[in-house]
Amino acid sequence: MTELELLGWALALATLAFLAIIGFAIWWSWRSRTATAAPREPQAPRASRVPREIRLPKLPRKAAPEPDVEISPSRLARISRKAPIEMPADDEYAPEHQSAAAIEPADVALESMALEVEEAAHRAEKIDAQEVSLRLVPQIPPRDAISTNSWLGGRPRLPAGMEWPKIDDQPADFLAQIDCADLPQGLWGGLGPRDGALAFFIHRRRFDMCVVHLRDTGTPVAPPYTLNDPEGWFGPHGGLAFGDLASFAVRAFPEWPVDLVAIGPGDADPRSEADPGEPGAALYDRGYDIADPAFHPFDWGSMTAMVALLEMRLDRLTPEAAPAPGADAGDIAEMEQRAAFNYEARKRAEEIIAIVHDSAARAEFSASDATAVMAGLHAIHWVKAIRSVDPETGAERIETITLPLTTHRADANLWVHDYQTILFDRAKHAWCANPDNLSAPTRAFYEPWWRDLAEREMAAMGHEPFRHILDYDEEHEAVLLELPTSGLMSRRFGDGDNLVVTIDKADLAIGDFSKLRVQVSH
Repeated sequence: MTELELLGWALALATLAFLAIIGFAIWWSWRSRTATAAPREPQAPRASRVPREIRLPKLPRKAAPEPDVEISPSRLARISRKAPIEMPADDEYAPEHQSAAAIEPADVALESMALEVEEAAHRAEKIDAQEVSLRLVPQIPPRDAISTNSWLGGRPRLPAGMEWPKIDDQPADFLAQIDCADLPQGLWGGLGPRDGALAFFIHRRRFDMCVVHLRDTGTPVAPPYTLNDPEGWFGPHGGLAFGDLASFAVRAFPEWPVDLVAIGPGDADPRSEADPGEPGAALYDRGYDIADPAFHPFDWGSMTAMVALLEMRLDRLTPEAAPAPGADAGDIAEMEQRAAFNYEARKRAEEIIAIVHDSAARAEFSASDATAVMAGLHAIHWVKAIRSVDPETGAERIETITLPLTTHRADANLWVHDYQTILFDRAKHAWCANPDNLSAPTRAFYEPWWRDLAEREMAAMGHEPFRHILDYDEEHEAVLLELPTSGLMSRRFGDGDNLVVTIDKADLAIGDFSKLRVQVSH
């Protein structure tokens, strides 16, 4: 429980106790009063058929003085929950020299409680007034769907009957939905809604935004189209949106739940300034083997994508170019041996590919089948001629290496790293739907990587823009949302820039989101 919540509870309890004491004192004082009623005069016998004269009772011009009510020390003790104070004798009473001990216990208790309430209120106001910003921290691993109130990508929760938001008569891309009830009071200086949710949409090609304040949310609504616009914002990790790998990408923004983490002055920031491309580059350089269970396919979609990619890359195993004129006989013989070796590797790989296609059409997927396929591919070897230059003589050197078909080396990149890029994309979408879709080894490998990327590509609200934007007035504007380019979230703005959405504070105060300013930071 936060300090603000603790102070709120303390304030509520103190107020209730204060009201209880006041109510008890008032009730007790009125209980002791006795109203004296004048005796009724006897009514005369009713005369038949003679109208009776009706006289109104005469009221005194001045109210009769009410008797003084004295509250005994024992009664006051019950109110203040303290021992009764010994009252001084009448002859010892001196108003001009009244001591603190002579103050009535009920007044002392009430004044003390009022002071505590006032101090608690001041502390709460001080915390509320503290300016904070937010970081949208992706949940890794995600918690249960019931407690998911804010997320990036995927599907918005729109009220029943609401049409999908459009910009210029075109369905917009959904970016995020944020629960306003979870926004701290110090965000945006206390401006903006604190009920319902804010849903963010962007034009499919232009930097035009639509932010909808949803008073009520409904069930998740799937986008009416896939992210297939070449000029749009789709940009998954590893450049999967381009080249011959584009057909393997899951063309959607993953639905990733986020925690809204408030950052005040002096607080640790979960966001990192490190390069998002660094972890993937390090993996590429050090090499790895996809026979490791962490890289095994986890369903038929990932399995068939793997063998389809392998089939495309087998063309790289074709015989090398003809030897140059005057080539050494030994070099020619080695070239022929490599061609024969790789030809045999291709034939064996094609057999496994055919088995996978046949099984996918008639059998359920099982992890054991995936293990068998990966073991079969690992048993196939291929050869690669690595050419380099001797630093001393400057002569060309040729080194022949032999690798399992499942092994990646930076200087022998046949197909494995492309497969790992496809697996990265498919695994995150399956994991967002249900983390149990992935095996324990796969989660153990990818979750730390995704957590690292999340820190480097973190979205934020209510802060000063992370990078420079051309038009921003901190005094009169607030940052409604900043979304960096993120391979993890499959979005790309410009050349890897940040999308910054700002709003005039006067418009934010009245909940008018129709005049947003959308820019790309550099």
